[in-house]
Amino acid sequence: MQDRPDAGILLDAIQDFLIKEVMPFVKENDALSYKTLVSWNMLGVVSRELKYGEQKLNEEINRLSAYLNTNSTINSSTTYPQKMEICRELNQQFSNQIKEQKLSLRSTEAWNLAKKSLEEKIEISNPRFQKGD
Repeated sequence: MQDRPDAGILLDAIQDFLIKEVMPFVKENDALSYKTLVSWNMLGVVSRELKYGEQKLNEEINRLSAYLNTNSTINSSTTYPQKMEICRELNQQFSNQIKEQKLSLRSTEAWNLAKKSLEEKIEISNPRFQKGD
């Protein structure tokens, strides 16, 4: 969408509606209350994915490419789904390298790479996550 309100604002409005207007009516029904809270949370995940997902994905691709010494070229014409596939492939190569080289937590570079990627994913799925540097 090109105009206001954008997708993020719309998602925030739906979240607000669920918590302020729907939740009071379903709070006595455990199943509906739970489903409402899950829906509210998932809207937040989607909103954060829209805001930060591509930036975090680009950063992860760049880190993995540098670590694996591969040239995973992304440019302005590379679509988000294409970037997701590139990242999946790089993570598979990274995983294979860990297995093949029997890397452990003592491999600081590999551990820090995995940790950074995980932190970024959790920041999207759980805004209360505070990274412990």
